[in-house]
Amino acid sequence: MILDSQDNWPDYSAAPAWRAAFEFLLSLGPDAKPGQYEVLGRDVFVNVFEYETKNLLDTVLEAHRDYVDIHVALTGPEVQGRFSLAEVQEKSPYDAERDAADYHHPDRFGALFTLAPGMFAAYFPQDAHLTQGKTDPFPAARLKAVAKVRAALL
Repeated sequence: MILDSQDNWPDYSAAPAWRAAFEFLLSLGPDAKPGQYEVLGRDVFVNVFEYETKNLLDTVLEAHRDYVDIHVALTGPEVQGRFSLAEVQEKSPYDAERDAADYHHPDRFGALFTLAPGMFAAYFPQDAHLTQGKTDPFPAARLKAVAKVRAALL
């Protein structure tokens, strides 16, 4: 997992897929239109979507096998968490169509942080992650982008 300022994305990889993902992500702002955008076909694509932040226990804890997720908050912060696959129990088996397996939340949330606009979080196949957590007592509307980059290209 990587958590850093968007300014530092070049420090992590020179792979063309990594560059293409960030060039697209950095072109987005708070007025981005929701939808799915192909950047390099199915090797790199970006989902832009609206949602409401929620309680941590209402979030989905998932991991992917084929893609790396790069999360960018476009309109406001959210709480995210990262867990090693060894510390979580599978809730539903891997679904190749979704490229995801879901996991039960652990008893303790020790790896939580706030992803704010201007930052990015990259999750690799060994990282189970939850997102969309509330930073305030009440749910808040948010817009974010998640780039999906084929892990084999990195």
